[in-house]
Amino acid sequence: MAARIIAQLIVSGGTILFRSAAQAYRQAIINGKKAGVHEGTATAFSRAKKMDLSEAYDILGVAADTPWPEVVKKFDHLYGVNERMGSFYLQSKIYRAKERLELELPEDVREQMKQQELQMKQQQEKEDSAAAADGQDEPKKRDEA
Repeated sequence: MAARIIAQLIVSGGTILFRSAAQAYRQAIINGKKAGVHEGTATAFSRAKKMDLSEAYDILGVAADTPWPEVVKKFDHLYGVNERMGSFYLQSKIYRAKERLELELPEDVREQMKQQELQMKQQQEKEDSAAAADGQDEPKKRDEA
């Protein structure tokens, strides 16, 4: 009988504590929005979630003195393997690691990389459009024969 009463007290006390904590949290959010605190808190929280440089090196399996093309090669390999295996979590970690290491590169190197990527995309689009045009011409040739 005493154990039952103690259990009821613990459950009801826990329920009251949980409800009061939830209500206090809701009220803190409302007060924060009124004071404009939520914007600063959001930016501070997002900054706290950034990846460390050492963690990025560990994820990609490279050292600090590894040349950038080798880092990209390692990234492509790891990203591709996880794309085939279907691990979105690992894929995102690998992508964020590369992104973090890119931030450490000098500005001129980053600009060169962006231009190279743009040129590669344009070249790929030209090849795709040429392949599509060739694909359209083939049925005409077949119809003529």
